[in-house]
Amino acid sequence: MRQFVIILFIAGLSVVSGKLAAADFAAKGETIYKEHCISCHGVNGAGVADEYDEALVGTGSIEKLTRVIHKTMPEDEDELVVDEDAKAVAQYIYHAFYSPEAQAKIKPVRKALLRRTKHQHRNSIADLVASFRGHSPIPKQHGLTANYFNAEKMNKQKQKLLTRIEPTPSFNLANNHGVKKINPKAFSIHWQGALLPPETGTYHFRITTPNGARFFLNTYDKKKTALIDAWVSSKNSMRTSVKSTFLIGGHALPMMIEYTSFQEKKSSILIEWKQPHGIWEKIPQRFLAPINAKEVAIINTPFPADDASLGYERGSTISKQWSVASANAAIQASSIILNHLDQLAKTNPKDKQRTTKLLQFCEQFTARAHGRPLTTDQKQRIHKLFKQHGPEGAAQRSLMLALTSPYFLYPELSHHTDGNQTKHDAWAIATHLALTIWDSVPDNQLRQAASKGHLVNPQQVSAQAQRMLRDPRAHHKLQRFFHEWLNLSEKEDLRKDPKLFPGFNARLIADLRSSLNLFVANVLWSKNSDYRKLFLTQEVYMNPRIATFYKTKLPEHLKNEQFTPVVTPDRHRAGILTHPYVLSAFSYHKQTSPIHRGVYLSRNVLGRFLKPPPKATEFKDSDFKPNQTMREKVTELTKDHSCMACHEIINPIGFSLENYDAVGRFRTREKNKPINTESDYITDDDRKVRIKGAQDLAQLAIESPGAHRAFIKHLFHHLIQQPVPAYGYSTMDRLHESFKTTNFNMRQLIVDITTTTALIPSHPKKK
Repeated sequence: MRQFVIILFIAGLSVVSGKLAAADFAAKGETIYKEHCISCHGVNGAGVADEYDEALVGTGSIEKLTRVIHKTMPEDEDELVVDEDAKAVAQYIYHAFYSPEAQAKIKPVRKALLRRTKHQHRNSIADLVASFRGHSPIPKQHGLTANYFNAEKMNKQKQKLLTRIEPTPSFNLANNHGVKKINPKAFSIHWQGALLPPETGTYHFRITTPNGARFFLNTYDKKKTALIDAWVSSKNSMRTSVKSTFLIGGHALPMMIEYTSFQEKKSSILIEWKQPHGIWEKIPQRFLAPINAKEVAIINTPFPADDASLGYERGSTISKQWSVASANAAIQASSIILNHLDQLAKTNPKDKQRTTKLLQFCEQFTARAHGRPLTTDQKQRIHKLFKQHGPEGAAQRSLMLALTSPYFLYPELSHHTDGNQTKHDAWAIATHLALTIWDSVPDNQLRQAASKGHLVNPQQVSAQAQRMLRDPRAHHKLQRFFHEWLNLSEKEDLRKDPKLFPGFNARLIADLRSSLNLFVANVLWSKNSDYRKLFLTQEVYMNPRIATFYKTKLPEHLKNEQFTPVVTPDRHRAGILTHPYVLSAFSYHKQTSPIHRGVYLSRNVLGRFLKPPPKATEFKDSDFKPNQTMREKVTELTKDHSCMACHEIINPIGFSLENYDAVGRFRTREKNKPINTESDYITDDDRKVRIKGAQDLAQLAIESPGAHRAFIKHLFHHLIQQPVPAYGYSTMDRLHESFKTTNFNMRQLIVDITTTTALIPSHPKKK
């Protein structure tokens, strides 16, 4: 026993001496820093004017810092701080001020008070109204329900011939339509279902027909004004009618088309749309559903752009333009609601309880806008309005107050606070979930869970998040994320020189955008939702037009508008890295751009920090010899030492993709020279890695912790719109570890981010 105690005592002394040694080592590093480094780098590495004015901060490791100090510091006397001294200084500056954790302690990152963004504002109003109407579940089957009739007169349906689901609304009597016993001199067709807009923005619709047609959108009520009214034909001559309207993504909209042909020689109808970033085409079947959808309260009030100075959109700016826009949105929303007031409040003008029901509706609407039950004072304020202004006047004022209230505009204001921390009770968590996954307000299930106190532990929050991810609103928000992560939202013009790239036109560009969206959606919403498949998949979604351009054979049964994943003949694809839409976006009008490709991949995908260039240098093709390859031109352009500090990272990434031309076609030669894609790449932990091509680059993206953390950070910013350290110094480490443990499941990462931020207060108190 005595021997055991002595061993413990000796072990204790060893631990204590180890701590003392570490403390002494840190003190030694601080002493050396003050003696040799502070004159150039300043206190806490803040920099010194006319010496080294950049702050000494970064994400490098202690080992990397040690190597840099050993080789280069102090300037012109780099032999003074080497070996163990360099290691001591590296450890001191890393923990004192260099690392993100050290910077977070010096300048704690706090959660900002944010207003709703323009996306959140529109979605929230739409869902507030939908909470009284109900949402429309989307079936697996797509298309529209078509009813065919023989007609007695121009506007009278006499005999129903057929009901069937059709992929898209179009008809030509001269073609094989498959409708038996149709009277070619007098018939009509009625299409009904839902439109599923893939993104928010302005959509254009057009009808081409020599007959009569009406197109209703966001209503099934024939008494309302049709979006396109071409009911009266003009001597059976072909004509086209066009209208545009603003729609929001993630919401199913009622859609109805009436078509009739009476005593006319030609009978046909073609209905097309032009979606944002799209071209005129038949409405694809995947954006139609054979259901009876509920009307959606769409706010088309123009909002100013949200602040994106930190690399992601957030509602941080308050301006006169935003104040006017939010007030106009409230006016438009109130008008929409008042036009359907009795329907939403489940009453009618003859109902003796109408005033009571309208009062209850206004209370419920305000509570849902605020994100929690009303206080006694808030209820009394609404009651007072009803006493002073009567039911309609009170309802209008109540709705305006709810939609212009700080509690609606700034969702966090309705949460209880305790000192500097936000108490995330069940109601606050419900609001957080809705904003994070839907950019909206809580639905009925979230409100019920909050009212019962069933949103207070990780299991409950996680279950709700998983449920919400199955909703089209989540799919819409996540599609926007991938375009922002890949920096595609800023790359709108993909046009190329038509002489050099014949056939690469607006039609093909729109197809490629759809191809990318389908690929990303397939990976994200698959069973494993594996981040690695974003880079390792060799298949590209193609329709016949894409396949023809990229010389790829498709299955024979495929129809013109259908997409299917196929392996291209080159068999060198690497997921999103080599998707033709992405490669085209980061290329010049006539040729590739290794610099653009290298910068976006280094920053967004691999998570490398790149300083702004010391001087802006424009690439001019005329400055180089005609027979030089793009790699030779970029190498010459960036050979200066000041450039290579960043271009030793950028160039190898860009060069690795040079087998793909400016429209993403595989090639092996340029200017009659073999293309060289091989380079040595210096990783973020200072290792030298040989990259031979796109697939080596893909391997780097799936193996690099820096790339994993970059993806987590970008996704976190898109979902939460706050910096990661605002939720604790260790939050990123925990999310990264969980991401690896779940085999890089992206959906589970979304759930983990949502759950973590819902249950951890912002800027938590230090223990």
